[in-house]
Amino acid sequence: MIRTLAICFFFLLSVFRFTDSGPEWKVLVSGKNSGCMEKKAVILHDEKEFVRAWMALRKTDFSLAEKPPKVNFREKLIIACFAGTQTNGLEADSLFVTKGCLTVCMSRLSIPAHCHNAALLVTPFVFIETDRVGWNVMKEQDRVRIRDCN
Repeated sequence: MIRTLAICFFFLLSVFRFTDSGPEWKVLVSGKNSGCMEKKAVILHDEKEFVRAWMALRKTDFSLAEKPPKVNFREKLIIACFAGTQTNGLEADSLFVTKGCLTVCMSRLSIPAHCHNAALLVTPFVFIETDRVGWNVMKEQDRVRIRDCN
């Protein structure tokens, strides 16, 4: 019994040693009309890049404000995630850092096959503000989440 507990303890200790706490993050904006046909994630390091991306996005998503929100680029940066052409949306689930690698976990929203008459061809996007420090490489991890037809 004690041996089993000790093994579990050391296993958990090794897992937590390699996974840092997640950075602070928030979704600045999300929508369905980016006009970007490919799945990709882009890191925006400064205000100039952010304004350029925002203005390009405003050409296809008319619901965006005329100017982007203010971001302190000395401490933060923006991750712009695009789902490409797919149905019904994109959501940010979490961000975490492991050994200096930031993983951005996203859900691509889809609908069941019997609902295709309700499907829309959209180009979803999410802009995420996160901490600049604590990582030096980024990767995406995504999953498909099925939504009801409603």
